Amino acid sequence: MPKQAGSWADLKGAYRFFANPRVDEVAIGQPHREATLRACSGHPVVLCVQDDSDLSSVKIAAEEHLMHHTLAVVPGGRLLGILQQRFFARVKKQPGETRKQRAERWRESDIWQESVEAISDAPEGTRFIHVADRGADNLRFMHACIGRKAGFVVRAHHDRRVDEATGKLWQTLERERVQNTIQVTIGVQRGNKPRAKREATLSVRFKEVQLEAPWNHHEKHDGPLLVYAVYLVEENPPEGVEPVDWMLLTSEEVGSFKEAQRIIEHYQCRWVIEEWHRALKEGCRLELVQVESIETLRRMTAVLSIVAVRLLELRDLADQEAECEKPQTLQKSVGEPWILVVAALAKTDPEKLTPKRFWQTIAKRGGWLGRKSDGRPGWKAIWSGWHDVEQFVMGAELMADARGKRNTLTRCG
Repeated sequence: MPKQAGSWADLKGAYRFFANPRVDEVAIGQPHREATLRACSGHPVVLCVQDDSDLSSVKIAAEEHLMHHTLAVVPGGRLLGILQQRFFARVKKQPGETRKQRAERWRESDIWQESVEAISDAPEGTRFIHVADRGADNLRFMHACIGRKAGFVVRAHHDRRVDEATGKLWQTLERERVQNTIQVTIGVQRGNKPRAKREATLSVRFKEVQLEAPWNHHEKHDGPLLVYAVYLVEENPPEGVEPVDWMLLTSEEVGSFKEAQRIIEHYQCRWVIEEWHRALKEGCRLELVQVESIETLRRMTAVLSIVAVRLLELRDLADQEAECEKPQTLQKSVGEPWILVVAALAKTDPEKLTPKRFWQTIAKRGGWLGRKSDGRPGWKAIWSGWHDVEQFVMGAELMADARGKRNTLTRCG
């Protein structure tokens, strides 16, 4: 924050704001969430991509505090914004706690359906489809989606009993005929099980099944549910690589390979939230924030979450073939001082500066080489380049201000 504030007075104001107990982190992002909901209007389908992640900084442990977000994503992967943000502390199982006691208290698995219920109804003419990974594989989440007249696509985690307990989920789908194969891009995965980006050929099966309630659960919201299952298997993975095995459960009808392909594409949009987490943690350097209070960290996260949306929106412009070469698209998203400075660095006319050239120039200031073999710029290069260019922008603004004052003094003299 000292680098961002610019002056001691501004820095003190920022510290006081983020440390003020009367500042509600939920209220900080409310205008943005309302704007995101309005942006959904006009889209026949909007994917509500859910996921959670650890909330940590250099002074606060990661394993105790988490954040859960729902992003609005248009099929194809364009991010509209944040629909829901929630912070919570991990609840640990108490010694001697019974299954009944655990069922009666709040559980982390409840966050998925609570997020569904917290989001306002979709605008007229728009259908919300919630997309989530294996953490959301519970019938409460699926019933919550249906109760809000929304759809869902969730990757299965449990090998459930299906069709009145006549079989198990994986075994039932394995018996189905392969309808076709599909090429998918497997995204980069970090953490305990790192995975490189690669292309995979998957066989596709699908079938309508009835999910039965878990044998040890008899709650109303855990009742049977009729869904479509789309099963994807990598038959010939590269040597030493764990094969892809995805079981997708969806409320949307799947009666043909084309419809199954659409569900697969919806699920692949889940990777947008992983990229957004990277923009938040690496692009905005959230984990390097040096605060000692979890409440302060939550308020800062609420602000930086919106900044991460803007960073991702701008970078995505450079990847969209229809937009990446349109200078007017950039002018709607970036202030004139930035366009003038980046155009000068890129040695091009400001009116001809495109989103793609804008991002490449910033990334090169951060060490990205831009060779043919290089992929898209990483967030570390973008952050470093952005900070570098920001100094030029501030200098240009100060110079313009100084010239304006000098001209005023000259006229007065």
